[in-house]
Amino acid sequence: MRILLVSHPALEAELGAAQVALELAAALRDRGHEALAWSPEPLPADTRWWNLWRRQRRAGERFAAVAGPFDVVDTPAISASRELARHGALVVRSVQPELRYLWRGVRGDLARHPGPRAAAHALLALPRAAAILSGWRRARAILCMGSQELAWMRRRFPCWSGKLGRYLVAPAAAERPALAAVRQDRRAVAGPGQRFLWLGRWAAHKGTRRLLRFLRRRLASSPADVFTLAGCGPVAGELPPAWLRSGRVRVVAAYRRAELPALLAAHDVGLFTSDVEGWGISLNEMLESGMTVFATAAGAVGDLRQYFPVSLRPFPPPATIAAGTLEDLEANGYYRRFSWPEIAADYERQLARAVEGTRR
Repeated sequence: MRILLVSHPALEAELGAAQVALELAAALRDRGHEALAWSPEPLPADTRWWNLWRRQRRAGERFAAVAGPFDVVDTPAISASRELARHGALVVRSVQPELRYLWRGVRGDLARHPGPRAAAHALLALPRAAAILSGWRRARAILCMGSQELAWMRRRFPCWSGKLGRYLVAPAAAERPALAAVRQDRRAVAGPGQRFLWLGRWAAHKGTRRLLRFLRRRLASSPADVFTLAGCGPVAGELPPAWLRSGRVRVVAAYRRAELPALLAAHDVGLFTSDVEGWGISLNEMLESGMTVFATAAGAVGDLRQYFPVSLRPFPPPATIAAGTLEDLEANGYYRRFSWPEIAADYERQLARAVEGTRR
């Protein structure tokens, strides 16, 4: 099959949605398909948040018209237009819970800055929400990112249950040996003096307010603990200056993928605080490196819990963290199930149903 996989972010491995598109395209090519990952980036310099989605959609339509036809066009729901459907069977593959993120952003904006500007933002969200719903309606198949989003979609939109499916996510195949090496060298640490790591961009849905509340309590109660916030951008202004001056809280605004294994090896405990999450590939990365991770029930947590019964624990961490024996990820089937060849094979089966529906 000829498959176009649309990634709104630029095709850079540092960007989660792009990394998924690149890995999935490569795994599908290994299965004999002509799979192309494509991004509308770079967009014109005058692109702003309010016209971003329209420009992404139009760029996709233009590209598909030139490069098509395709058997399958895999795209985020907001770009699944009637024009794009002319160039291949539409498969809407979620890379984030678009409608929930949109609603969360509007609600947060209205709460923080009530007034005409927030009201205008809310009104501008309406056509975006309508485009997402139209994309779901138009799609031949809707592939949710993980079990939690699939369950949410089934509850909210039972009318589409016949075309709902699920796919999983895994770290990049090339990065796995380094994560496994960190895991092999991991030494369990219990008691005081834990080194905590939080990974992610600084956004409200990542549970940043929850994180700050936890840090405030933990810094006061556990003077030997230290914390690193990484990949979050320049967020020093969001933190009390005393935390940074003390050296107990460190900010790594950005890091290269090659630096990730060393970052993971330098910490004992991971934190995952999201309110709403698509998947959270940092969960896989921290767990595969042998870290104990305390996580809210968001994103991939439900799909990963059975494979990490000891290492994946509920947020927040207790006062004293007991060390546990690392799981055998070969024996329990994790490495097989969360591998790109397996993910691509499952994806292919769902594509076949979508394409068959188009040919009828």
